[in-house]
Amino acid sequence: MHDPNSLAIRKGVSERVAAGPKGTKASVVDLGCGGGLLLERLAEMGFTDLAGVGWNISVPEGALAVEEVDLAEKGWSARLAGRTFDTIVATEVLEHLVNPHQFLVEARRLSTPQTRLILTFPNVHNLRSIVGYAVSGRFSGFFGPNWNDNHPLYDQHIFIPNMHLVAYFLKVAGFALDRVDYLHGSSKLFSQTAMIEAKAVA
Repeated sequence: MHDPNSLAIRKGVSERVAAGPKGTKASVVDLGCGGGLLLERLAEMGFTDLAGVGWNISVPEGALAVEEVDLAEKGWSARLAGRTFDTIVATEVLEHLVNPHQFLVEARRLSTPQTRLILTFPNVHNLRSIVGYAVSGRFSGFFGPNWNDNHPLYDQHIFIPNMHLVAYFLKVAGFALDRVDYLHGSSKLFSQTAMIEAKAVA
């Protein structure tokens, strides 16, 4: 996707990945990578140890592809056969999951104590969402006109990523929240997307 928010996400996440201690030498897995646009950007930046995981995916030449993986199911991390990564990313995935806590537990199984986890998800703490919830009882981007009972569940925004709840899920899954930033907007109140970085803990 090439809308302004998607472009801001790929820019923000790729720059954050590259800023890690290993730079372009880091191994990176993109969970729910879709068409592989973020992986392509990382490959263009010089990353060579890349992997994509998801159901119907595309990855750049030379990257590992782990397909037909349902990220909502328990145990999907076993498909990577014990592999661990320096950096794990999941952009706009969490809000689609029935059990985001289990997803984070599985991500932890791909981690070492030095692994960085970078997530993005809709910013439900912005002014638009606050007003939307006050007026209509729903957050912006959730259960609105685009909701379609004929779509598969994973196509819908079903988990509302309140930052406090996400931080709690990270903690019980074995990660420590390290940093919160906001993309496609100037601040928490006016940005469309939240980006967090967490570190795996022993």
